[in-house]
Amino acid sequence: MEDDAPVIYGLEFQARALTPQTAETDAIRFLVGTQSLRYDNQIHIIDFDDENNIINKNVLLHQVGEIWHISASPADKGVLATCYNKTSDGKVVTCAAVWRMPKELESGSHESPDDSSSNTQTLELLCHLDNTAHGNMACVMWEPMGDGKKIISLADNNILLWDLQESSTKAVLSSSSALEGKGQLRFTSGRWSPHHNCTQIATANDTTVRGWDTRSMRQIYSIENAHGQLVRDLDFNPNKQYYLASCGDDCKD
Repeated sequence: MEDDAPVIYGLEFQARALTPQTAETDAIRFLVGTQSLRYDNQIHIIDFDDENNIINKNVLLHQVGEIWHISASPADKGVLATCYNKTSDGKVVTCAAVWRMPKELESGSHESPDDSSSNTQTLELLCHLDNTAHGNMACVMWEPMGDGKKIISLADNNILLWDLQESSTKAVLSSSSALEGKGQLRFTSGRWSPHHNCTQIATANDTTVRGWDTRSMRQIYSIENAHGQLVRDLDFNPNKQYYLASCGDDCKD
């Protein structure tokens, strides 16, 4: 294989959720969550060996439902959060939970993409983020530079700040705010800024990008019509504090 040849890795099911595992500093690692209506969903731990230009992987079962969003703790490489669909009282709802992967998998996988998944293991549930009173979860954000104990979830038009306690087995809602306006307002995505002492987040709803102060949970700026259609995702430039990237259904960024 030539050095510049692409490395291809196939998933058993389709996937829309991907995140880097930033707490892992000794490897290039990503987590990918799958979406399957008929079978148990999976989280693939993907390690890229840049010296040999190969991909190693391991697979964890995520049996509770399709994964629509995944995020990894910035402080503990064994902990992650997912937003997933499940059926409750005949309705499909999107929930969120915090998980721990098996200890032996935290340091990565040494399997190749062609190895069988017969040794697939299951995630350990640490806690649920209770969204009963707040609606469907869109995403979960970890405080970028923290100790992995503060997370924010977006549920319909609500911003929820949680404190993880007792080794992340308990989530306590410490603060919240709601997006107000006409119509059925819903957040589609959000990102916690690594700048300004981690006191700001950015959210997307419809065609608008908004900034929020996590100390007061108040809106501090708004970019109207950031896209011609729905804003799907956004992220901060880690090196330039006033630079923000976004993408939307208008196929522009």
